[in-house]
Amino acid sequence: MTPVPEYAHRLVAALLCWLALVVWGSAIVNFYPALTDAATQGYRAIASALAAPAMVWAFWVNTPRTALMVGAALVLCGGFLLVIQP
Repeated sequence: MTPVPEYAHRLVAALLCWLALVVWGSAIVNFYPALTDAATQGYRAIASALAAPAMVWAFWVNTPRTALMVGAALVLCGGFLLVIQP
């Protein structure tokens, strides 16, 4: 059995960071329904600015395990915020 290459772990971590931005954005917009239009436009601008550094960060960290764990934790926290909303 051959081990999974390191870059595969980092690629998955980069995608998890992108997914975390999407999930957190959905949670923010759902938390503030009165400001939906302004919040959506503002978050899109912020997410666009953060997307590239967030995805590249997965390749900068020392170990792929760190990148995977942080990416997965961010996605799970954002998903939890979506679940607890009324």
